[in-house]
Parts: sequence; C-alpha cells; structure tokens
Amino acid sequence: MKDGTERKRSCLIYGDSLTYGYLPNEEHQDLRLPVEERYTTMLEQAFPEVHFSIHAKVGRCIPYLPFEWEDFKDACKNLTSKDFLIFFLGVNDFLSYGRPDIPRVLNHLKGFFSDFEKEKIPFLPENILYICPPSLDFSGDKAYAAFSTVDGKLSEALSAYCESEEIRSFDTAKITLDRYPDKVHLTGDAQKILGAKLAEFIRREDFFKLD
Repeated sequence: MKDGTERKRSCLIYGDSLTYGYLPNEEHQDLRLPVEERYTTMLEQAFPEVHFSIHAKVGRCIPYLPFEWEDFKDACKNLTSKDFLIFFLGVNDFLSYGRPDIPRVLNHLKGFFSDFEKEKIPFLPENILYICPPSLDFSGDKAYAAFSTVDGKLSEALSAYCESEEIRSFDTAKITLDRYPDKVHLTGDAQKILGAKLAEFIRREDFFKLD
C-alpha cells in the first residue's frame, strides 16, 4: 500500500490539434472543445492514480528542428525513466508536404525516437505509447484526394516501426471517428470514443504497470 507520500507516476501527453481539442471555425479563432469532450479528459478520469501533463499545440509536427526539440524537452522537465509518454503526432507531418510521402513521416518518427538518448529524454521504450494518426478521407476533394489514408498504409508503417522498437502503438485508423467538415478534426463524440478505446487498450496492455 502506498504511504501517501509517494509521488504519483506522471504521463506526458504530447500532441497537436487533435490532442488540443481544436474546434474548427470559419473565423479561425483559437476555439476548443469543452473539457469533457476531449480524449485527454477521458484518460484523466479513467486513471486518477496517474498525473497527466498535457502539452498540445495546433500545427505541431514530430520534433525535427532544434526549436521543436527544445519545446519537447521543456515538456519533459522533471520527468524520469519511471514516467510515461503518450505521443500523438504525424498528421501535420503528412499534410504539410507538397505530396503524400509516408516514408518521410516514418523517417521523422524514427529520427525522433532514436535521438532520445542523445537528447537525454528519460522515457524507456516500454513506457511509451504512440498513437497513430486517424485515417484521412479526402475523396471528392481534388486538392487533397491524394492525401487520403483510408488504405491504412500510413498507420501500418508507423505501427510496424514501433513494434520493431518495442514501443506500444495504438492504431486510431481502425476506429470509426466522426470529423468536422475539414475532414481532419474529431467531433466531441469522436474524442470521447477515442478516449474510451484508449483507456481500454491501456488497461489491456497494463501500460501504466501500477499494480
């Protein structure tokens, strides 16, 4: 039994607008879904014994450039090898390039995780959960149709790499999640479904190892 003085295990959730709970709007204002309609809240409620630190930013990519690494390292301050990382990035890496390029996204993810030791990032592979990007369906949109990922190849490539590094991955692309008209951002109901599915996965995998 814990004596009440033991520090809670911490989990950093690091993501983009999907983690931020961005609410698309015509004025492009900084609007968010209500707290109760974010997947992060679902996880906080499901695992009250864990202290969650949520760092989310609209437009964020997998850390690659120096300023991106500095931002990530700042989010990792005061965390140790006993703590956990839930990492939900990749959509912007895929959409911000002039053409669909799965190897490019995969290489960014490989470079990121492989640089943990060099950058003195504390997380152990078994304490990392990577959330693969949701599938994108731009069918009927001439400008973005080529960026559709309903064939599952993007998430398959990212999941396979994580498995090779003994990092857990959760394939969001396998879940039916409603989107806003921009076809990228999740509705509040979809966020709650994602949170519930993630909580189930975490329990099944005993990810937090709290017993």
